[in-house]
Amino acid sequence: MDHLHSTHPPPAPPNGALRVVIPALNEERFLPATIAALRNQTRPPDRIVIADAGSTDRTAGLARAGGCQVVPGGLPGVGRNRGARNATEEWILFLDADVLVPPGGLEDALRVAARRRLDALSCWFVPDAGNLPFRFSQWLSALYLWLSTRVGWPHSIGGFLLVRRALHEAVGGFDETVLVAEDQDYARRLARAGRYTFARWPRVVISSRRFRAEGFLRASWRWIAIEIHRIFLGEIRQPRFRYFRAGPES
Repeated sequence: MDHLHSTHPPPAPPNGALRVVIPALNEERFLPATIAALRNQTRPPDRIVIADAGSTDRTAGLARAGGCQVVPGGLPGVGRNRGARNATEEWILFLDADVLVPPGGLEDALRVAARRRLDALSCWFVPDAGNLPFRFSQWLSALYLWLSTRVGWPHSIGGFLLVRRALHEAVGGFDETVLVAEDQDYARRLARAGRYTFARWPRVVISSRRFRAEGFLRASWRWIAIEIHRIFLGEIRQPRFRYFRAGPES
């Protein structure tokens, strides 16, 4: 377990400042709740940056109204790099626009990093909706990411990726030539250059909208095919898989 179970008080989280970077495209439906969850943290972020990929809805306006900085974005890797550019904070959290962090989630993640002397971590997730078979499949997915990381094939969820700024800069950020699963490529490079783990705590809530929009079987097969491609053919630098599109169900 990633929580300490002892009579000794847990280590304090690092005192360094924290920036949250969120890539977004037409996220007016989900972004306000994500921002509100961040503002409601026991250890709130020092800065929230929204990398807007040319939204045609109210995404940018809602972000500014929520006290966030807005910068030009692009595909997720591009947006994350732009959101982290010129950062001075010690820690950067890359978060998706539809991920809800529980009130103690940021503090928990920083405590895990402090206790385990980590430079970066991703974390377990649960879906926001779905029947029992769907929830079980998501639990299996999280288990795979956790186990594969432990045996030397690092994985992450781009929806929650905490990293020291120095390590982010040392690996050159996200590889913008990787069009799909750029978060997995990033995690692999983080693990080579620093101390990285896929932690069992905290547990964040992710949206099931892609599965609803595409259908469970199609979406599941697409992610299995992406993983097979990465294992046998390497990172995906050609537009073989649809990934990022506008609209509330993107």
